[in-house]
Amino acid sequence: MTLNLAAATGAFLAIALAASSAGAQEVDSIVKKLHDTQTITMGVRDALFPYSYLDDQKNPTGYSVEFCTRIIDDIKSELKLPEIKIKYVPVTIQNRQALVANGTIDLECEGTVNTFGRNKQVDFSSVSYVSSSQMLVLKSSGIKSYDDLNGKIVAVATGGSSEPDLKNLVAEKKLNIRILNVDDHAAGLITVETRRADAYFSDNGAFYGLIRQSKKPDALEIVGDEYGYAPQGFMVPKLNPTILWIVNHSMGKMFKSGEAEALFNKWFGQFGAHVSPKLRAAWSTQSYAE
Repeated sequence: MTLNLAAATGAFLAIALAASSAGAQEVDSIVKKLHDTQTITMGVRDALFPYSYLDDQKNPTGYSVEFCTRIIDDIKSELKLPEIKIKYVPVTIQNRQALVANGTIDLECEGTVNTFGRNKQVDFSSVSYVSSSQMLVLKSSGIKSYDDLNGKIVAVATGGSSEPDLKNLVAEKKLNIRILNVDDHAAGLITVETRRADAYFSDNGAFYGLIRQSKKPDALEIVGDEYGYAPQGFMVPKLNPTILWIVNHSMGKMFKSGEAEALFNKWFGQFGAHVSPKLRAAWSTQSYAE
């Protein structure tokens, strides 16, 4: 086989350019830092219940935080470290990706949707949760499915991912509804509680926190088939293949052992939620053989 020198040179330059655009970071820099400091930085949110929030003692907790704590146990074991201290770093929707990309955060643990665009800057773990659009309603409304919406008022947040989902749903099912646009989740909850809207259509991951903050949580329920697909994972800085492998291996073991489902039931079962077919399919797909 003859090597085309021009092609080889071009390929080399492309690789060099990619490395440069990634910030010329050192490969496996997290592993080196862990051996030097025995400290890992975990990105957390302060009020994203039940994924990542502060408990009454102001300590980070939640589904994603516990998931990542279990992963860190495996990182300690795989790297043969006597201990790993966790330094919690608060993040927001606006800064979380940048803090991971620049290496400030080693492992981001909340509820970030994995997209091709975000994969340009960071790497993602296996799927931890799958969110979809559903409806938050009063139990007394009698609404159980999308077909029950005809003649009803449906609230949706302006500019959110659920707004185009609702428009598509209306077209697909030829629904006769009136759409009430609201600014955010809190406003959506109020429209349902005050009966200004019959349902709030949104990302079901947001509903658990809304139910928790409601004055009458027992009056609310989540209904309707899941619509759309938004797989969530934990972000890791680029060029850290060893840590990413440990993260995914740890999660795979949790998927196969039932530990991931037990964790899901602990945090979401209180709302009557079960592991959805889409989430179970993602977990099964990523339960690779040893």
